[in-house]
Amino acid sequence: MKDNTYLLIGGNGFIGINIIHKLLENGKEVYCVDLYDSNTKNINNIHFKSYIDDLTNTDLLRDLVDKSDIIIYLASTSNVRSSSNISMVELDNIEGFIKTIEIIKDYPDKKIIYASSGGTVYGEPDKIPVKEETSLNPISPYGIGKVCSEQFLKYYCNKYDIKYVICRYSNPYGSYQNPLSCVGVINKILYDYHTGKETEIVGNPEVSIRDYIYISDLVDATIAVSENIKSNNQIFNVGSGVGYSLSEIIEEIEIVLGDKVRLTNNNFGKENVSKIVLDVSKIKDTVGWSAKITLRQGINLHNIWIKKQLFK
Repeated sequence: MKDNTYLLIGGNGFIGINIIHKLLENGKEVYCVDLYDSNTKNINNIHFKSYIDDLTNTDLLRDLVDKSDIIIYLASTSNVRSSSNISMVELDNIEGFIKTIEIIKDYPDKKIIYASSGGTVYGEPDKIPVKEETSLNPISPYGIGKVCSEQFLKYYCNKYDIKYVICRYSNPYGSYQNPLSCVGVINKILYDYHTGKETEIVGNPEVSIRDYIYISDLVDATIAVSENIKSNNQIFNVGSGVGYSLSEIIEEIEIVLGDKVRLTNNNFGKENVSKIVLDVSKIKDTVGWSAKITLRQGINLHNIWIKKQLFK
């Protein structure tokens, strides 16, 4: 699989830019299409080509799909908070994804990796950790949109014999994460600390439990499933497999900083899942991947990156 060419749709964002850097490091040919180039414009590599466009440009998409072997679909214009304020945005996400697989269906030799959300598609599970076969019961428009796109992908792939993988990511954090996006508590607390601000946290710090994954582990998992035929037509949870309360996250951050952080609490939105931890045994058994970066190591790495960006 060494000579695979990749297309990242929505590759300029937090997850995409980290995958691109790793693929280029591995000597891959990489294309990217996104509405923005704030991150990708700084890449100077003969094996990389970026296009600023949207998913209505079907001629461009078809050309890039034709040139590529593996398509990683990351495009999204929403998150849990934003889609809960304007639910209709999920229609745009679903429509854009369908337009993409309408093109990919004509190329059964391609493989598509879809970035789903392990933190939202299961809703409030009866027990944790959750396996991939756990019933899907999303409680946010964002999670509903992800489930809908998953179902469309499986429909198209069953009908047209396209190879696919669905990655249900837990809560990623790390380099290139936007601190102003209202997503990522680790990222936000560190950024606010270094800029002298209070961080607004949502929910009961003792009750709210999440599975956090450092971005380099997420990248390695995504590439591993993309290049292993054992992963074809499978769904994988991608996380650390360990749950941490918000209080534990704050404690770990303060250990890394050697200082207290300033916090203010807000009401817990009904669209937010209170407890979710992913069972990641399937991806380990299938492709041999497991997370390597501990929570404290990840917080330390991200703290170093944020300071470098703020004080360079």
